[in-house]
Parts: sequence; C-alpha cells; structure tokens
Amino acid sequence: MREPQSDTPRIHVLGVGNLGRLFAHALANSPNPPPISLLLHRSSLLEEWEQAGRKITITTNGVVNSIGQFDVEEITSASAPSTPVSNLVLATKTINTLSALRSISHRLNSNSTVLFAQNGMGTIDETDSQVFTNNSTRPNYLTCITSHGVFDTGPFSSVHAGQASISIGRSLQRPPPTSPSTAQYLIDKVLEALILAAKEYPSEELLFLQLEKLVINAIINPLTAILSCRNGELLDKGPIVKVMRLLLQETAQVIQLLPEISSSDDPSVADRFSTQKLEVKVLDVAEKTSKNTSSMLQDVRAGRQTEIEYINGWIVKKGREQGVECEHNAKLVEMVKGAKKIGIDELRDLFAGPGGTFGVADAIVDVVKP
Repeated sequence: MREPQSDTPRIHVLGVGNLGRLFAHALANSPNPPPISLLLHRSSLLEEWEQAGRKITITTNGVVNSIGQFDVEEITSASAPSTPVSNLVLATKTINTLSALRSISHRLNSNSTVLFAQNGMGTIDETDSQVFTNNSTRPNYLTCITSHGVFDTGPFSSVHAGQASISIGRSLQRPPPTSPSTAQYLIDKVLEALILAAKEYPSEELLFLQLEKLVINAIINPLTAILSCRNGELLDKGPIVKVMRLLLQETAQVIQLLPEISSSDDPSVADRFSTQKLEVKVLDVAEKTSKNTSSMLQDVRAGRQTEIEYINGWIVKKGREQGVECEHNAKLVEMVKGAKKIGIDELRDLFAGPGGTFGVADAIVDVVKP
C-alpha cells in the first residue's frame, strides 16, 4: 500500500463500531489512501485500541486483513487537539448523533464536510436545530445508505459478512451550504475505496433511496424485535404479513404527503411510494436476508437502546405534522422501547380491529408462504 501524501486532506472517523471500522479499513485500503484519524469518545476505547495491537482487523470470506495506518485522538481528553476537522465520517448510532457532534462542533465549520453514515431519518434536522444553528458556519452534509453486513468479533475487529454497496450523495440542505464545493473530496475518497462499492447519486434520488430503506427497516426491524425471530420468519404466518400491510399503509400515506414527494410533477414518484410498491421491496429484502437477525433484535437482546425513534418514531412524527395518526407505527415504537416480546396470537389481538379483522390487509394473502 502506498503511503498517503502529507498534503492530502485528513479524514476523521467518529464512531468506531462495525460500520466505522469498515469505512476506516476501506479508506486505508484505497489506491491513494488519505491520512485517517479515529476519534475515540471514551478512555476505554483507547485501552481496547492498545489491546487490538493498534490495528483494525476486518475478516472477509475467511481472509484476515489488519491495518494500523491510523492516528488516534481521544476527544474527551484535556489534551485533545483543537485543529479543524475538514472531513468527518459520522458512524455513531443515531441516538448518539447530537452528543457526538457536540464534542467536536468547535472543530467544524462551513469548509467542513460531515458524512452521516447512519440508519434512520431525522438526525440532520436535529443537528441543525441543536448543534449547528448558524447557517453561515454550518458544515456541508453528505448522507449515505449502507447495505453491507458487518458484525463484531472483538476490540476493533469485525467480520465483513455481507459484501454489498453504498449509495452516497449530498444532503438536501435548506438553505444551501455556503461552501458546497468542499464536499466533493470526501465523496471521491469514498468512491475510491473499492471495498465500499459506493455510487454517487443526486440529492433528490438519494433521499428517495433513503425513504425506501427507512420503510424496509420500519417493517422488518421492529417486528423481528418483538417477535424475537429471524427476518425470513416474518413471511411464514398470515397474521404477520397482514400487520406488515397495516404498517405499510400508514407509512406510504405519510411519505406521499412529504413536501419532497407531493411537490413532484413526476407521477412515478408517488407511485414509487405506493403501498404495493413498498410491500414488494420489504418482502424481497425479508426473503433475501431470511437467515439474518436484524440489528434491532440484536440490540434488544443485548439490552441496548435501539434506533426505533429514528425509524418508526420518525414516521409517527412526520405523520402528526401532516395530520396522519400512525397508531400502528406508534404501537410498535412503544413495544420496542419496552422490550416487549410477543407471539403470533398476541400480535393478532394487538393489531386486528373489531371482530379480529385487519381491514384491507385481509384482502390479499397471496404472498404468504404455504
């Protein structure tokens, strides 16, 4: 591997869980790797870094690749540097976004670029209202959708089990950023990192892709969490598929009312977010990942806080803003937050209407496995 040039802009990675490790590892393995700094938000991570031999280890198809070409900063330390951060990959969980950005907000400015490498929706709005409130000094925002599968095997060690792709682009910022041109460097570096298999998209299309990913997560993640099952098991019972349809009906209505969707002159945009089109996508992903355990179920089993507020919670919030009460999504939010575990019969009782029916969702059962 070639050594990075000293005048190459540095990329900082904040959030060194599985996704942050994958980004750092991929960037370091690119043909012209930039200097990379790992930002550690607690002292115990520095101990784990030493324990890991000051390397990130990623195993792919049984092949182990360890790289140590990283600088490390403990941002909670009194001696932490205050030099500007030009390019930041934010790979924390959505629930930690605000605290993570506040810890280095004094090092970010209008010439900085922040890549939100996270699930869910709503963190950028919160960041604007609670961290970077002044548009003249607000960083450039990038967002991405990651379909790679990565799981933890120890301190700074992960397995890249599901090799897939990343969709990346500029976020729709309103008002527009003051220095938009500075964002292209980070986009290009992510595109050059072949392990990530990234593709750049225009802002509007990237938003549409984000919404489709949100819908998939909003159906599969919470249902597997409360039923304590693998993704494919959602397709095995009629009542589960009917509940999925109730959630999709609410979610499709909310999305179609979003200004970015409702203002489009292209009729295919609204059709893209119809209940039927979204259902096809959800069922396809559930089938393709049938043996997987969702990240939300993993969090529930580990007693960790989930990202439900930025998935189904976002749908409920946007629905209320538009006068749509999303009672089924709201019910899921409370159940996941309460770590509730139920069976098929209880699911039917909780979501079926009077007489034990599911309304329109009862009309179509052809996708249910025999």
